[in-house]
Amino acid sequence: MKNNFSQKISTQKVLFVLGKGGVGKTILSASLAQYFSSKNEKVLIVQWALKDSISPIYDLAPCGHQTVTLPCGFSVMNYNSSETIREYFLQHLKMKLIYNLVIENKHVQKFIKAAPGIAELFFLGRLFWLSELSKSNESNKFDRIIVDAPATGHGVSLFKIAKTISNLGITGPLAKECERVQNLLNDSSKTGYFITSIPEELPYEEMKKLTQEMQKNLNYSPLGIFLNLSIHKYVSKEKTKDITIYFEGLSSDFKSKDSVSDLYHLKNILMDRNKIEALSQTWCQENNFPCFLIPDQSLIQKNISDREIVDLVTKEMNL
Repeated sequence: MKNNFSQKISTQKVLFVLGKGGVGKTILSASLAQYFSSKNEKVLIVQWALKDSISPIYDLAPCGHQTVTLPCGFSVMNYNSSETIREYFLQHLKMKLIYNLVIENKHVQKFIKAAPGIAELFFLGRLFWLSELSKSNESNKFDRIIVDAPATGHGVSLFKIAKTISNLGITGPLAKECERVQNLLNDSSKTGYFITSIPEELPYEEMKKLTQEMQKNLNYSPLGIFLNLSIHKYVSKEKTKDITIYFEGLSSDFKSKDSVSDLYHLKNILMDRNKIEALSQTWCQENNFPCFLIPDQSLIQKNISDREIVDLVTKEMNL
């Protein structure tokens, strides 16, 4: 992986991995964690999902809200809004009585879960605490926090909510929390983000739209674009003619018309992916975004596990 990858992420403590669902954010988050761990950094992956997807990569049961250190060296947690709100009132505000009498009320709980933006704000508050306030607690002291962010739409809302609530003119602890969170997000020396895509038309269009929205919300550019499932090692503009000749020769070995049809369908898929990959690289170059190509390992290896893919991607990051 070229483009001075390590130099681009020299200072940012909080790194968001953003993108459309299904483009490989979790694999890349784990690869980043392994990469930083190999540099002797203490790393935490924070997820916000129905269940932890990182631990199973390492053949472990999904973790919960509490931080768990994996045998591979980095730590992982899966955000839970109820637990975070409880911690906020009991540990941060020291309002145990109010929490017990008011917040735990079932009607208030329903309101909190239904109210737009509350869960997002507390998620960001948790990140702020981990990056800025937990330094006195060695077990919660991390050099790098990687956020395996929710899919595109939900992910973008994370970067709008603090500013939106601040604009409502609310005062008190909530307003202060919004201000601190927004300051962290706006500081490009402390916070950075990567956008992940794959060489297909819809993810390509969403990558461009997401990048524009993020630049608008944060006023700084992504640290880079991860183009996952890249086929640049196997198909390129120079090889396009050779690939066509190869498939034509290969088709002569098939007697079934259906087999030949399937073969050419596969060829067309590869060629389409190659076209979108070229467009993605050109777009990144025009906008001065580093484009990190992550090879599609499944094209050269059969039955490859997620752990093996993470290890191979980590090697790419170290190149």
